[in-house]
Amino acid sequence: MGDKLSLREKVFARSKGYCEKCGLPLQEGWALHHRKLRKHGGADEISNLLALHHHCHNLGGRSVHMRPKDAYESGHLVKSFDDPKVTPVTLSDGSRVILLDNGEYCFLERKDNGW
Repeated sequence: MGDKLSLREKVFARSKGYCEKCGLPLQEGWALHHRKLRKHGGADEISNLLALHHHCHNLGGRSVHMRPKDAYESGHLVKSFDDPKVTPVTLSDGSRVILLDNGEYCFLERKDNGW
């Protein structure tokens, strides 16, 4: 369980406490989202995980699981045959990044989001 908490804390730290989909501050009860789903072989690795509000994860009408086509296009979901370590994700400000396993972003296209 310590590993899960540590992983969760690292993803939260990378996001600086903001939802990596909508950009609003995370509150209690946020989700640790697997970009490549576990049922497709997605690992519990920082490069495969996003910090999302529950609304952005699976409860809202525009959530990644309710609008998978949009989520695949933005990189919030990764196809079973793709590698999340090299598949970019679009953050709320429009920046495109690769998620690194050291808990940092590798910016491919950076927008000014104040982070």
